[in-house]
Amino acid sequence: MFNYISQLIDDPDPIIIIPFGGFANDKKIYAQARVLEDEGIDTTIDNSFSKNIVRSFKRFETDEKANVSVKVTWQNKEFVLVSDREGYIYLNTNHGLDLKHKKTIWIPITYALKEDSKTLFTITDSIMKPASNAEFGVISDVDETILDTGLYSFLKWRVIINTIVKSSDQRLPIEGSQELCSQLYGGRTGYNENPFFYLSNSPWNLYDYLQAFLEKNNFPKGTLLLRDIGLENKRKKSFLEGNKFLKIKHILETYPSMPFILIGDAHDLDSEIYLEIAKQFPDRILCIYIRSIAKTKKLKKVVQLIKNSAHVEILLAENTAQIIKHAKSKGYIVS
Repeated sequence: MFNYISQLIDDPDPIIIIPFGGFANDKKIYAQARVLEDEGIDTTIDNSFSKNIVRSFKRFETDEKANVSVKVTWQNKEFVLVSDREGYIYLNTNHGLDLKHKKTIWIPITYALKEDSKTLFTITDSIMKPASNAEFGVISDVDETILDTGLYSFLKWRVIINTIVKSSDQRLPIEGSQELCSQLYGGRTGYNENPFFYLSNSPWNLYDYLQAFLEKNNFPKGTLLLRDIGLENKRKKSFLEGNKFLKIKHILETYPSMPFILIGDAHDLDSEIYLEIAKQFPDRILCIYIRSIAKTKKLKKVVQLIKNSAHVEILLAENTAQIIKHAKSKGYIVS
């Protein structure tokens, strides 16, 4: 629908690159960006109904640019990547950097569109390289885990209202979620910088929106990983082929010596996905925290899964306060 409306009022916009962050280990760097026409999304503080509707329309009405060459540089390294049919470019290579650091660092990376010797557009992003002394990593779901989305509403009508009609600064975090994440970030001493990976099945179109939410509510700085609804909309045979499972697997493979804490909710497939990850990566998952939901058939299924999960510690919590209490008892955060 959005593309159809766009065609009726089509007027070519300047081409830009939207970076989506990324992460790195001692050898490799992974980053992603997208080449699009600039829709001119208004970032001024104006939360009127009409302004939010227009912003939402522009986020989802994307004019992707395929086969565009993008120069990617960091320090003395340079690559040229070509955008795919959805406009995405993916960086997956050895970074060649001598990284010796006790705190998390953010590697600056620049994307540029060039025509002959002329630079048409350039933007710099930062890629997370976790601290060498990180105690553990945290992978947290976003929807209904740290962000109140309305997934439990009838026909999910609140999801539509929240996403389309409300701006990011009007959205509410799940009670206690910021406190939990901040304490896990600080870890056992309160001064560590344990890496955070925020994971959602929301489309990349909402990247700026969700980043703004995280920043406004003072969640720990981390890597936000979403999904492409264009390339990933075919029906999956199993969650093992889905966005969340594959991204978590990639993270654990990238940091083979780092243990992880997984946080999710009982509405989605978080329990099934996390438990399968724990099976495939034995002794890598310190604990799984699942936020409970209203008593439904889905919750009963989650409870049964937990009863059969002797291979990993998992807590089904009614609220975030219970998770914080448990994390303190296990020594994950300052008691």
